Amino acid sequence: MKPFQRINVNLINIKSITFMKKTLVLILFIILTAGTSFSQESYDLNKTVRTALNNSLTISTFNNNISIQELNLKSSYGDLIPSLSFSGNWSKSNTYSKGGIIYQNGLPISTTLSTTSDNFGVGLSSNVTLFNGFANYDNIELQKQNIASQKLNLEQAKSDIVMGIYQFFFDVLKKEQILKANEDNLAVSKEQLARIKEYVNVGKKTQSEVYKQDVQVAQNEMSVLSSANELSKSKVELLNAMNEDISKTIIVDNTGIFVPTQLSELQSVLGRYSSFDNLVKNAIESRYDYKSAIHDITLSEQRLSISKKSLYYPTLSAFGNYNISGSKIDEINNNRVFTFGLTLSYPIFQGFQTDVTKQTYEVNIKQKKEDLVKLERQIRTDIKKAVFDLETAYKQIEITERNIISAEQDKLLSEENFRIGYGTLLDVQVATTNLNNLRINRINYLYNFLLLQKQIDYLSGLLKY
Repeated sequence: MKPFQRINVNLINIKSITFMKKTLVLILFIILTAGTSFSQESYDLNKTVRTALNNSLTISTFNNNISIQELNLKSSYGDLIPSLSFSGNWSKSNTYSKGGIIYQNGLPISTTLSTTSDNFGVGLSSNVTLFNGFANYDNIELQKQNIASQKLNLEQAKSDIVMGIYQFFFDVLKKEQILKANEDNLAVSKEQLARIKEYVNVGKKTQSEVYKQDVQVAQNEMSVLSSANELSKSKVELLNAMNEDISKTIIVDNTGIFVPTQLSELQSVLGRYSSFDNLVKNAIESRYDYKSAIHDITLSEQRLSISKKSLYYPTLSAFGNYNISGSKIDEINNNRVFTFGLTLSYPIFQGFQTDVTKQTYEVNIKQKKEDLVKLERQIRTDIKKAVFDLETAYKQIEITERNIISAEQDKLLSEENFRIGYGTLLDVQVATTNLNNLRINRINYLYNFLLLQKQIDYLSGLLKY
């Protein structure tokens, strides 16, 4: 290849790299500054949780179910009160009869009879259950237990939502830190490019080193662009979890969140979860899903009690009726009837329906008790695994910090070797990239540690909102 051809190729490469850099910078600028033309709303963790709970359709459904159960309770109280019904009727009848023959003065006469009459009547009737084995009172207690069960399910749903918000909120904070790390790395690579150009000006380095570092700067700009995009997507996920408008531009505020930065602080957090038995005990006492499982057994036992009373006890009811009637409206008081009495009923045989219902509840109670044992075993398993994961996250942070110290020294050494001509630019770039990757890894491990801490709080019933 001729010399001028090599020069043209180099010029084309330089123009391509320059164009790519300008394009990446422009795109990055648009992404990072797009939100500045709109009002940005700030969300701290408490505001995020409140918004998610207020907007949750699941929470709304549970509140509606509680309202329905409260109406059912009101209906159960009404079963203790005598019913009262009013009725009114009117009827018109026509009677036609063809009679026989009668003799009058010795002459036969054929007789036909046709009569029309009206009947007006009104009445009141009342009925009340006096005794059914106290199943009506048990039904009131059952409705109260249903309300309590719905409230436990409501609190469990809130805990699930809050745990999900923690996950998305911490993900945004993590992506912000990763973006900052990549921006710092980009600034370092630009400074390195400026130093190389100075070396070229004084004749210590060649122009090819400038091209190589320029490519590295472009790659770092691409990393910043990618991490900015990931941050934007994580904010969309957070808005979606809150049931908010995903087109809204928000700022995530970490005020009130303790982020341990020293190993001693991490050890202190780890020490709070050292007692496995205490964590399990607190979970059994505080977790709403466990309370709900126990409550389901109580509900089934209450239904079984009602079923048994319907099977073994008779039902005694009292009734009363008062009716007035007449052939004309103004004569409606001519006939008055007042009736009252008692009704006793006892189910002797109903095709085994009542007995089958009782046995079904008995099997259901047995199954729910077995499910409760499974749930307790699952709670213990989940907590144990989460504690292991938290310990592993701590170890990852500890090892990464040692690696960061070593990588910082490698970077300084490679830069000095490159300056004096002993090392290559590639050594500097590799050392810088390794250091940035380790810092990003530490960010991932740290926020994984924080999320695992909240996960253990959630599993052991310690999560507050």
